[in-house]
Amino acid sequence: MGLRDDPFAAEEARLHSSDWTPMDDALADAVKCQAETQRLLSGFVFDGDEATDPPRYLVKGVVPAEGITMVGGQSGAGKTFIVVDLAVSAALGEPFFGHRMVESVGTLILAAEGAGTLSSRIEAARRSRAQGQSLPIAWLAAVPSLSDADEVKALQPKIQAVADRMLKVHGVRLGLIIIDTLAAAFAMKDENDAAEAQQALRHMRLIGDPIGAAVLPVHHYGKNDETGLRGSSAYRAGADAVISVLADRNQVTGEVANRSLALAKTRFGEEGPIAGFSLRFIQFGEDDDGDPVGACVIDPALDVLSPVLTKRPKKDPLPILALKEAFAEVIALGREVSVMGDGPLVRAVTVEQLRPEFRRRYVTGDVEPEKAAATTRQALKRALAACSQHGFRSGFWGGEEWLWVA
Repeated sequence: MGLRDDPFAAEEARLHSSDWTPMDDALADAVKCQAETQRLLSGFVFDGDEATDPPRYLVKGVVPAEGITMVGGQSGAGKTFIVVDLAVSAALGEPFFGHRMVESVGTLILAAEGAGTLSSRIEAARRSRAQGQSLPIAWLAAVPSLSDADEVKALQPKIQAVADRMLKVHGVRLGLIIIDTLAAAFAMKDENDAAEAQQALRHMRLIGDPIGAAVLPVHHYGKNDETGLRGSSAYRAGADAVISVLADRNQVTGEVANRSLALAKTRFGEEGPIAGFSLRFIQFGEDDDGDPVGACVIDPALDVLSPVLTKRPKKDPLPILALKEAFAEVIALGREVSVMGDGPLVRAVTVEQLRPEFRRRYVTGDVEPEKAAATTRQALKRALAACSQHGFRSGFWGGEEWLWVA
């Protein structure tokens, strides 16, 4: 039997060889230990390991260069006028509401709603701000259902073709994709469903990320400004920024006053009011009867804060937002009950009635269903504990926990 066949003999020979030292084993052990440590720490980042780069913006301090910026507001507040004004500012490289446009880029508008008015609005803005010159702005009226992953995949090469033409004709990249509106573009079964909302956000990133464009979905607010973006709280949670288009609107007469813009959410800087604005009519023709033909453009009032901005309430925590949305949904199923059995008569719902709706609206970062359910239960518990500070009252009687408006 030779050394190859006898491992003990081979080890003895190695120990007595002239070129081996005890340091060889120590070095090998150290290398193994270091490799194992690196494996365990893979993915972790320690303070000081990386340089802190400033956030990348398209509109300095307002619209990130990539990701999702929601544009929300009540009907009639001027949301589409705002995004058209933003598209013109982006094309010209001019400030948007006093905030620097970091780069001149082209805009694509997926006009799932109101496409028939878009041409005149862009024409008015072009005449008002660009002396009538052609701008790198394109739009699509026949928008497929963006809830369908296959439709989104089929749309990607078309968007790339638009980007290629803008670069060739105007010398700018396609950097902004506006979806007007989110509700019209995404065929959702229930926009209050957090899972559907998260899927919509993923599809929006599939639209913008391949070409490095910021995506701006236009969305309606709830029944009032205080509720924020209509539907699931996942929209706000998943967005990189939220721009609010605010106004005082008389729902009976349609009169609108005190229009204003605010940054309701940002991941990078300070949130708060931006400025007030008004709409100004631009005529660019006449119809067969000699009546003026045109559309409105935005006139920012950079030195004026609208009363709507100055009276805005503090933001509600996400559990309270989900509680308010869930309560508004189930109150129709509530009952007229006497508080504590013999108190004043109120319309109330049980927490058990509320719980499923709260679960649909409250979004968590947990992937595992059990952890997500536990997180949601704790969020509802916190919301109920704090509800008296947000216009609600709760109480136990008759074997049920009840919730009603104070």
